Amino acid sequence: MKKLMIAALLSSAGMAQASDLSISGFATVTAGKAYGGSDGEFMGQPCPCFIGNYEHGAVYHGNEWSLARESLVGLQASYRFTDKLSGTVQAVSRASEHGKPEVDWAYLSYDVAPDTTVQVGRRRLPIYAYSDSVYIGYTLPWARVPQDIYGWEVGAYNGVNVRHSRSVGDWAVTGTLFAGQETSHDNTEQRKIYYGYRVDDDWKHILGGYLDVSNEVFGARLIYMQNSIDLSMYPPGEDPTFARGTRQRIIGLSGSIDYGNWMVRAEANRFMRPALDYKSSSWTATVGYRLGQFMPMAGFSSYKEKQTATYTETQNDNTRFVGVRWDFRKNMDLKVQWDSVKDSSAYDFTKNAKMVTVTWDVLF
Repeated sequence: MKKLMIAALLSSAGMAQASDLSISGFATVTAGKAYGGSDGEFMGQPCPCFIGNYEHGAVYHGNEWSLARESLVGLQASYRFTDKLSGTVQAVSRASEHGKPEVDWAYLSYDVAPDTTVQVGRRRLPIYAYSDSVYIGYTLPWARVPQDIYGWEVGAYNGVNVRHSRSVGDWAVTGTLFAGQETSHDNTEQRKIYYGYRVDDDWKHILGGYLDVSNEVFGARLIYMQNSIDLSMYPPGEDPTFARGTRQRIIGLSGSIDYGNWMVRAEANRFMRPALDYKSSSWTATVGYRLGQFMPMAGFSSYKEKQTATYTETQNDNTRFVGVRWDFRKNMDLKVQWDSVKDSSAYDFTKNAKMVTVTWDVLF
């Protein structure tokens, strides 16, 4: 479906009027260094180590500065076929993937009514507050979204969603239902963060919904999703193993406040896989204050897995962070952030580390 949609959109764009086609882009250049904390190794690399992005396996290590972990550039093309039908494609090229473009979005939108839209194709999974803009750095207050909560291995799906919006007094209310699936061959996070070898991760029968409410000061989102997981593991020198039909449920709640010069962001998620006796909870909160072009901020995030009789190899970590954002030009910012990770996992994970990050974001 993804390749067919891209081809259709590109062929249409070639015949488009300028008013029908819009193209925009974004870029982030991130320099970071993990230091302090614990020595040792993680996935064959010297520590201290810091996971800058789980989904794409971006790990800083060995007291070395790097531009090749989180830097990226993206392009988005939208084409309006009619007053009701439009198409969107977004591709991102990441330094961690050696510049290989990856399609995050490729979908058609049809307005069945003034306040109801159906979208078909590929989109980001809406399980987080910043799911749609997680890689558009300029839209984020931080140098990166807090990885204790934004650390799942599958971030997109192919399917359909139906969105209905309306106003209730001073509030904007949007409800969305979505369904689909995602197949991830040789999943990057599983290979680079957890196993060190090929793992195929298939999320099937995805079904969920979320509710967004907002006014000029407050915003909130409540999300529920369920699906089944097929996992195929290929350890070197051993026979592959397969786990089929593992059920998963996800519940998430996020909130935001923008009042005067104050900014507050908070989010919490719970992931459950009952057949594996697995349950995790994660949360994050950030407070910032705008001072002209600058916004200093501080926050905390945590990820914790529940230990049970059958699930003992738990991952537990938390991060304190402080930073400042400088909007020195229109559609352009510079951020400096310091993180301190405390790892108390029940197995040999990344251990403790500190991290300094400098990020330049731009929209074009």
